[in-house]
Amino acid sequence: MDTLLKNRRVIVCVGSGGVGKTTMAAALALRARTLGRRVLVVTVDPAKRLASALGIDLTGVEERLVPETPEMKASGSGGALWAAVIDSKRVFDEFIVRHSTDPELFKKLSRNRLYSQLSTTLAGSQEFTALERLLQAHESNKFDLIILDTPPTQHAIDFLSAPDRIRGLFQDGITRWFLNPAESSGFIGAGIVKSIIGRGTRAALKSLEVLTGGRFIDELVDFFHSVQSIQKTLRDRSASVNDLLKSNSSCFVLVTSFDVAKLKEAQHLSSHLREFGYILKACILNRAFPEFLPDLSAKKDGSKTSEFGDAVERLRAYHTKVHEDHRARFEQFDRFESAVDRDVAVIRVPEYRQDLSGLEDLESLAKFLGESKA
Repeated sequence: MDTLLKNRRVIVCVGSGGVGKTTMAAALALRARTLGRRVLVVTVDPAKRLASALGIDLTGVEERLVPETPEMKASGSGGALWAAVIDSKRVFDEFIVRHSTDPELFKKLSRNRLYSQLSTTLAGSQEFTALERLLQAHESNKFDLIILDTPPTQHAIDFLSAPDRIRGLFQDGITRWFLNPAESSGFIGAGIVKSIIGRGTRAALKSLEVLTGGRFIDELVDFFHSVQSIQKTLRDRSASVNDLLKSNSSCFVLVTSFDVAKLKEAQHLSSHLREFGYILKACILNRAFPEFLPDLSAKKDGSKTSEFGDAVERLRAYHTKVHEDHRARFEQFDRFESAVDRDVAVIRVPEYRQDLSGLEDLESLAKFLGESKA
């Protein structure tokens, strides 16, 4: 893990919900700071798990410098860590203002109810703004490393395909049709819109029609007319972030846990990452129980116990059941490890006796990750 943290510019943490992905992202960021790097850890999760893990308030700030613990100060590594929670609407608004050649464009859009929905809830918009925020941080050259904490697995593939969906929404053919709907009779009837706008986006547009009433088409035409001047920039930015995520300076870390269902989801996600050309470099198997439990199913003289008439024998029976359960689960771990590529490091993190909270607990986890052998 130290090699990754020293040599990559972008690390994207992906995984199912509830596996400790945000905690791992925060710990990796702390470890990178210990290694002397200037790090930004950023999340798109509105549940404030990153702020809770780091023990700081990230409300209403662009990014906040994470304070050093006494141990960190004593190390004198020279590293620094910032954390941020992405405000999707603010990022989208700033994108419009920064890249528009028309100073009045944002004023027009701010009055358009369709834009208000696009910048917050339309399929792909929040993912796009998260990736745009990542690209901005990368281009700023302020940070040596950016660690991105993504949504849970059920959204991870959508998250990574957001640039393609946004490019599709703003391609010239669609824009021309919305600007001249009267000249394109039969366009929707022919099913072309359905073939180039995803199902989630079509559902969002249908909802918008309800919200905006009879003026929906007028709002839609006005919206596409307003964004026409920035559509090429929007597509280019989407392509740039896609290139960044697939470059050799970026890699993915997959987080999963001691659970058969979670491991199956992780296998599914790892195959998708490989299929779409992303570089997976590490898998963290979180909350792994002890890797070895002695087999106490037999007595010292080698005979099997048939009855458990006292507390010792009842405890022996319970231990045997737990042992068998652990062995079955670790066999699943072994199968998972054999299925991933050979150059992917697999690290098992034990289950801690208490919840990790605050910087000192996270630094202990960070040290474990950095020193672990795959």
